[in-house]
Amino acid sequence: MQIDMKRVDTEANVDRFYSVGLTKDLFGDHGVYRQWGRRDWYDTELEAQSAMSDLVNEKLMRGYATYQPSNPQIRCVSMTLGSEPM
Repeated sequence: MQIDMKRVDTEANVDRFYSVGLTKDLFGDHGVYRQWGRRDWYDTELEAQSAMSDLVNEKLMRGYATYQPSNPQIRCVSMTLGSEPM
């Protein structure tokens, strides 16, 4: 089960989402996952790619690391910063 929510207020420049769902691992343990963030819109794909690259760089500098998910149903895009997605 997954519940998706959004909050949009154009006057306040707010466009956010929040998702919460149930998950179960291979050992039968149950969990809750959360995903949230802000949606930013761009005029061109190139501008969106540049913004994405900037966000990834910020997270890497803060100690995050990229990884390949253990769940094969989750699609992971591998990329080297500044290059096209593979």
